[in-house]
Amino acid sequence: MVHIPSASRTFSRTLAIGPQGSDMAGKPSIVVVGGSYVGNAAVEEITALVHKTHNVILVEKNSHFRHLFAFPRIHAVIGFEPKAFVPYTRPGSSSAASFFAAVNGPSSSANEAVEGYEPLPSDSIKIVNDIVTSISSDAVALGDGNKSLPFDFLVLATGTGPKGPRGLLGQDKKHGVEISRLHQENVKKAKRIVIVGGGAYGIQLATDLKTHGPTQSKHVTIVHSRPRLLNRFHEGLHDISADKCKELGIDVILGKRVVVPQDGFPPKTADEPFEIEFVGGGSVHGDLVIQCTGGVPLSSPLKDLAPSAINEYGYIRVKPTLQIDTSISNIFALGDVADTGAHKAARPGRAQAAIVAQNIDKLIRVGLVRWDSQTGRKSWLNTNLMVQVFTSVWVW
Repeated sequence: MVHIPSASRTFSRTLAIGPQGSDMAGKPSIVVVGGSYVGNAAVEEITALVHKTHNVILVEKNSHFRHLFAFPRIHAVIGFEPKAFVPYTRPGSSSAASFFAAVNGPSSSANEAVEGYEPLPSDSIKIVNDIVTSISSDAVALGDGNKSLPFDFLVLATGTGPKGPRGLLGQDKKHGVEISRLHQENVKKAKRIVIVGGGAYGIQLATDLKTHGPTQSKHVTIVHSRPRLLNRFHEGLHDISADKCKELGIDVILGKRVVVPQDGFPPKTADEPFEIEFVGGGSVHGDLVIQCTGGVPLSSPLKDLAPSAINEYGYIRVKPTLQIDTSISNIFALGDVADTGAHKAARPGRAQAAIVAQNIDKLIRVGLVRWDSQTGRKSWLNTNLMVQVFTSVWVW
């Protein structure tokens, strides 16, 4: 963790990105937006197939890869927080490709698909730390809109995040670590912690708190709106997680939806326990509330270009080929932001990344995009003639 629209905007400046700011002239670009698990998988899979003909550029709003699976433990284990932020460029290397270790080994499914596989050149991947605020027919606008990044194909792996403009904002490692330490301080002061949400994140957070020595004494309650924990997974996981919670002394309240105050819950541990109310009546007492109810799909940069591609919940509609569900042929979406019907997790997202890579490679091979290296211009073929190449479907 790309389009051919009818309307387009003109941005004031086009970025040229390369090692030490060098120009990337000579090859067109495939831009991947979002550098979490699924976006990184897309970069690896695409680069392995098309690095000889195209540059692959990852646009990521955060300075470091955020190892989200480690985030729940940050609340409990002091000193663990720096490990959750991994630099995109490894120390001692100026090559962005060095971060994507999997792309340089024969284990990648995409690598196996390349006849006569050879290691990728060190400049095959570029990383741009910026935010994408809007999309035109052939470029993404970065930051305040004064910079743009051109593309032949665009892959949206923006995932989910906070609602509103805050969801587009990035963080550097220093800020991320500071926030993590504030969480630790809150947990240290708290006596009665209420975790809202009994999904994977909430369960891991609760069990980490109750298994790590300094926080084992905390009273922890999980409030979940559904009748079973981990309701998006196999039903047997409810029994396993419920038994573990009982063993650790975690209170579990099911089928109750928490009333979130208009201004949100207090960001710091309260001096005295307060009442956390439920919709329809009832309540639980706590002095610290940690919300683990997930985020909203970060699809807003696509709204101006292809509003019909975004469903009522904010997810991006896609075809079985993972192209966005419009007449636009060169924009793909995958992972948590895409309305694929698949479970929102890294593993199915990785399978989707392989499909996106294979379909982009097919489009390039059949000549959907023709690039004249002498004039530096591209031309698009009639995509209606190329429907037969979109035969891949994702599996998980």
